[in-house]
Amino acid sequence: MALWQKKNLNTSIFVDDRASDALPMRFTAAAIILLVLVFLSWTAISATMEKKSIHDTEAAISIIDSNAGMISANGAGSRVTLDINIPAKVTLVLGGVPDREEKWPEDARNYYFRMDSRQFMGESTASYSNEYLNGTAVLGPGSHKITLESVKRTSDNRIFVKVYENSREGQ
Repeated sequence: MALWQKKNLNTSIFVDDRASDALPMRFTAAAIILLVLVFLSWTAISATMEKKSIHDTEAAISIIDSNAGMISANGAGSRVTLDINIPAKVTLVLGGVPDREEKWPEDARNYYFRMDSRQFMGESTASYSNEYLNGTAVLGPGSHKITLESVKRTSDNRIFVKVYENSREGQ
């Protein structure tokens, strides 16, 4: 064996321990990179799920609002029953503005939904009310079978769409 081959053998990975000195630092760097990747993935998935919840809530509002607009335009006496689903962590309020629910019926043509600490508002052609015709209608998360009923309030001859949930017993 040549002299240069022996020298090369002596500086191989089995004899030279410089690589093993850097091994803990490599594991630390790999762990940090892995944690960053997991965090970025979690953030992306969380944002996508939030967008889906917003989209699903807007779809439910669209169904309610289009039906409410039609029965309101027809005058008092119309009734529609709908099956809707409100996503988790969402509360839908029909007939009000955030933090001004006591201003009903002034804000009855508005609606909003809350998701965590965020609020999204909209305006409707219909005036919303609860089933007692004295305030906003509130729907929490989950599946709901609701009735929209157009009624004329005698005090001011204004058409309101009462929104109330049907009983799910016997289904």
